Amino acid sequence: MARPALKTSIPYFVSDGSVHFRLGGDLTSLEDTDGRVLKLLQLLDGTRDLDAVHRDLSADYPDLTAEDVREAVDDLDASGLVQDTADRGEDFDAAARERWSNNLGFFETYASLGTSKYEFQRRIRDARVAVLGVGGIGSHTLIDLVAIGFTDIRIVDFDKIEVSNFNRQIIYGEPDVGRTKVHVAAERARRLNSRVRVDAVETKLMSADDVYAVVHDRDIVIAVVDRPKVHVAHWLNEGCVRAGATLIGGGVDTQRAIHYTMVPGVSGCVECWYGQVRRDDPTSRMVLDVLDDIDREGSAYGEDTAAFNGLVVVAAAHMVSEMVRLASRVCPPLAVGRLLEQTFHNPRVRQAETWTRDPDCAVCRDARPAAGAEWLTRVGREELPF
Repeated sequence: MARPALKTSIPYFVSDGSVHFRLGGDLTSLEDTDGRVLKLLQLLDGTRDLDAVHRDLSADYPDLTAEDVREAVDDLDASGLVQDTADRGEDFDAAARERWSNNLGFFETYASLGTSKYEFQRRIRDARVAVLGVGGIGSHTLIDLVAIGFTDIRIVDFDKIEVSNFNRQIIYGEPDVGRTKVHVAAERARRLNSRVRVDAVETKLMSADDVYAVVHDRDIVIAVVDRPKVHVAHWLNEGCVRAGATLIGGGVDTQRAIHYTMVPGVSGCVECWYGQVRRDDPTSRMVLDVLDDIDREGSAYGEDTAAFNGLVVVAAAHMVSEMVRLASRVCPPLAVGRLLEQTFHNPRVRQAETWTRDPDCAVCRDARPAAGAEWLTRVGREELPF
């Protein structure tokens, strides 16, 4: 039986016959003319089940029924103010509890009588993820994922560290010049958390088969591989669709940071997206054709000379946050089926493009998500931003 407890992470204040809760600058106020609300809150300390709460509360307020107490606690739960203390996180040892203590404080604000703060952290711990490309965004992303508590991470890259990387790839240093990025990145990740399992794969992705080979057992993939510019997007998409792995993609496009999410069997895939762009936008179709030619020629593209660390950090932050939403299920993801952008001169997040699932798509029409993303098939469309 649930033992509801008021969240210590959400402070409350009593004044003018009301109790006020403050979370992130927002106030939730409960009218309390005779003190029964405050008394109820004081009894919600995690040591009592609902029957005991009713017994102790009705001693002072005999008109209250057990159903009244149940409805009041349900209302508090719906407002995000209580949690269940039955899950004590006993599968986390003392070292893990200390390491993730601030995460647990954050997740407590999202916890409920149905899902504990430990469960959110547990889902992150148990997720199987990959970072494809550990350059600018990928190197930031990797360290953030380790810091947050992901423990099963595969990283893929083939490139070597160069001096020109140092304006944004901050996990590398001058003594590392000439070394392969993926191995230095793995060393850095293990220094942050010796318990993390980092599978470092040194390879260049040159086909959908190559992508599938490194994501076939992954739940969620952050892909920031940028060569060849257009073709690699198709390979990443097809490889992830075949694996059922959720794909978080994006990058830095000169003055803007962009990201998107593709969930096989839930959203349209990249082929659905590009097909709709080619059908509906002649100018974008022309640009894609030019980029295709550049890929085939192996030529450089003008914007590739621009990579500003501030936008790299922004893109990495959005991708990491999206992975946390997907892995922990703390709330629905934000970028599924749409491209979100922030520019340097106007950092307001904006929906730049959106697309729908093509039921006849040759790549994703029969797709199903991996087990870690099946929950999205049960989320009502009104709860998803696509």
